Amino acid sequence: MSLRIAAIADIHYAEGPVHLPYARRTAIADILLLRAIHRINRFIQPDLTVILGDLVDDGSRQGLEKLKEHIDKLESPCIVLPGNHDGEEFFSVFPSPEEVVDINGVRLLTFVDEEQPDYNARRSDLDIARMHEARAGYDGQLVSLQHYPLLPPNASESPYGYTNNADIWTAFENNHFTLALSGHWHTGDDLVARKAGRAIVAPALCEHPFTFLEINMDGDDIKTIRHELAMPRELELVDYHVHTPFAYCSQNMEVPITLALADEFGLAQLAFTEHSGQLYFERNTYWKAGFLDDGINSPEGADDRMGGYLELAKANCPPAILGLEIDCDNSGNPVIRRDAWDATEVKLGSIHWLKELKKPDDEIDLQAAADEMLGRLSKFAASGIDVLAHPLRIFRKWPDDELPANLIPGIIDLLKKNGVAAEINFHGQITTPMFMNTCLNAGVKVVFGSDSHHYREIGDFYPHLNLIRDCGLTCSDLPDILADLRNGER
Repeated sequence: MSLRIAAIADIHYAEGPVHLPYARRTAIADILLLRAIHRINRFIQPDLTVILGDLVDDGSRQGLEKLKEHIDKLESPCIVLPGNHDGEEFFSVFPSPEEVVDINGVRLLTFVDEEQPDYNARRSDLDIARMHEARAGYDGQLVSLQHYPLLPPNASESPYGYTNNADIWTAFENNHFTLALSGHWHTGDDLVARKAGRAIVAPALCEHPFTFLEINMDGDDIKTIRHELAMPRELELVDYHVHTPFAYCSQNMEVPITLALADEFGLAQLAFTEHSGQLYFERNTYWKAGFLDDGINSPEGADDRMGGYLELAKANCPPAILGLEIDCDNSGNPVIRRDAWDATEVKLGSIHWLKELKKPDDEIDLQAAADEMLGRLSKFAASGIDVLAHPLRIFRKWPDDELPANLIPGIIDLLKKNGVAAEINFHGQITTPMFMNTCLNAGVKVVFGSDSHHYREIGDFYPHLNLIRDCGLTCSDLPDILADLRNGER
């Protein structure tokens, strides 16, 4: 039977300043966990997630409770083990793990071992006996889960382990365990990947590049995938779509933390691109699209906050790039005044609403919606915008192959004609290889945008880079396909 496991170890969350001269990024560890959980839920979809201890750095009950709120967002079954940093409050926040868990024909044994000097551990005779009992009458795969590194003798450079490791490993071998999965040693050691044994020590999530593991078991065959939450710095990626506290849809996004996280996540730069419509109109008017008929001159719900946004953004540009996500009115005009247009370096154009798509689903004429989109874009793309943000988001209910035949080619023809780049965006949508390849074949350049409304999203280009690979390209092709708006290129 097959089993896919997502393994997270050593989160080490603690409240404090974002920047500390310390390898453990304790103050952002809650954000790292949310970032990992989002990837696990959306893209990995494991049969089981295991969290291998040291959730907090200081034994804080408050910290444990905060992380539990995040862990409860996991859509897979989850096993949470305590580590030596988690303190006496752990089992008042998290339930004791079941000693034996059977999933997909794999039997997982959990161990909470006694700490010994120098950050080592000892497994009790009773728990070693459990390793023997698990095999009795059972012929499936066995997996041992623990915080401290359980490793074959002399197979790893880990400075940590068990004072009675020989006894434990004898029980492991004699009972034909398939895998030992541990945490604690922050460097980690994937013996499976380096063909040195059937043990894995997951690296610490709290240390750059913020790693967790995906483990795929198919009988005795084990394959691992290393997931890094930071982007490879050498790619010099730019996030062209990041929101601020001025967004009605912002979940946190304070500017100093956003900039610090952009650096932590390996970005070369980011652009602040706030919704222009949200800066000119009050919340209810914006969400009801009440300004779209008259555009920037609409008298309905006017609330001009543009000056405050520009002041905040300019104070932080550089290092950031000053931009706007410019709404499009029903006539195809940018919803922006000339002073703000002239002040911004990067202009993302966005079409968030179509009249046809506001009808009940059973009354929508998709061809009419496509024609409306292309009619509006023919004027909007010629207005001077640099990028069309999330080009197909408003059609996300329908797969590409169900859309009218003229829609995607029509959009890309207009982008090419006007020198506008297409944004690759996975916020609330999926950008497909079909769309990407159509852009590339037409010579339309793209930009990466996270569309961040929460810290965990900043520069999270995992799906973007996977899309590049799905199109038969490699990271070495990025300079040829990405528009670099820092240099005024369109």
